[in-house]
Order: sequence, then C-alpha cells, then structure tokens
Amino acid sequence: MKKLLLNTLLFFFIVLNINAQRLMDTMDPTSSGALFRNNVLNKKDLAKIEGSEYLVDEFRLAEVSGIPQQIMVRYNAITDMIEVQNEKKELFSLMKKDPFNTITIIPFTDKIKLLNYKTKEGEVNGYLVELFNKNNISLFRRDRITIQKGKEAINSYAAATPARYVKANDEYYLSLKNETAVMMPKNKKELQDLFPMKKEEIATYLKKNNFSLKDEKSVLEIAKFISNF
Repeated sequence: MKKLLLNTLLFFFIVLNINAQRLMDTMDPTSSGALFRNNVLNKKDLAKIEGSEYLVDEFRLAEVSGIPQQIMVRYNAITDMIEVQNEKKELFSLMKKDPFNTITIIPFTDKIKLLNYKTKEGEVNGYLVELFNKNNISLFRRDRITIQKGKEAINSYAAATPARYVKANDEYYLSLKNETAVMMPKNKKELQDLFPMKKEEIATYLKKNNFSLKDEKSVLEIAKFISNF
C-alpha cells in the first residue's frame, strides 16, 4: 500500500514538472528568450534604496496573450518589465515581443499592453495600462517610478539622506486607429488640434465641463467623448 502511494505521488510530481516545462516551452518555443532569467532581477545592487520599484509589490494571477495557462506576474515600474514568478519562486522576465503583448490581471481585468508610444525623449516600446478602448480610440496611462538620489551628510550634525524610489507623475497617451500612441495634450488647444475637423465640438464640450487634462477621471471622460465622433 505504501509503495503504491509513493508511486502515485511520484507520478503526480512528474506530471506537474512536465506541465511546467510545457508552459515554459509555450512561452519560449524557440529558446529565443521570451521568458528568461535577467540580471536586472538581481536585487542586491538595489537593496540600499528605500521604498519599492513596484506600484503593486505582490505577484498577481494574470492571463498573458499567447500563453494558454494563467501565470503570476508583477510590473516593475523602474525597469519597465513584466516579472514572472514560477512555482519555485524563481524570477524571470517576459520578453517584449509578440504574442506576449497583453497582460490581463485577474480578477480586476486591468490590462497592461506592450506598444509603441512617443514621449518627449522619443519613441518607446514599453508597457502602458489601458484605461479605455472604443471606436479606434484608446487611452493609456504610463506608470513610472524614478530613483531620487541620496545626499551625503555635509557635516557631523546633518543626517545623510538615502536614495529612494519616487512615483513619477502619471502620463496619459492616446492612440488613434491603433497607431503609435501620443502623449495626451497638456492644454485644450492642443487637444483640439489633434482633431481639426471637430474643433468646435470639442471646444463646446470643454466649456460645458470643468475638466482638467491632468486628472484621470477628466481625461477618461474626454476620451469617451472623442470616441463618439
């Protein structure tokens, strides 16, 4: 009886390992590095920085396009990487490539999308949070954390200030007809210039509503309005 139980348990663990390997093979069928260990995930060099490089520290269950099984992920707002944790608590990073370009967090249905977008510094291929998508109008938010440098003590009476992670101001991006996303205009005139054929309608709408282009709720309402054109 004991031998039968041991054989059954052994078979069970073998099946689990096979399924885990199949998942890895699905994510990286050509060994191209779709899922790979990455030196950036080594936290030793970052241990002295206060705070966190994650807006959400814990790993969450997610569906990733191109992968048949749900996996545990979290977004690193410093490295702009999707980190994956396997059953052994090993860390990997998801390669920025098709078809792994849509990550849906469960059960919240929050979507993180890999796409091209234009910043002040130039074009970027990175992850944005999808806030709205309808009638060829998509609105995204860029979540970003920066490192604020520490300061050494200038004398024996002053305390040193350690480096720390600081959440950057939210940035919003619009994509029209799935084209490269551009930064949401900072003022109402720039917004009207994006839609020259609808300038008057936008102007009237903005006059009726006291919206701020820096407030997420306002930006979302504006995107919904534009999608009805």
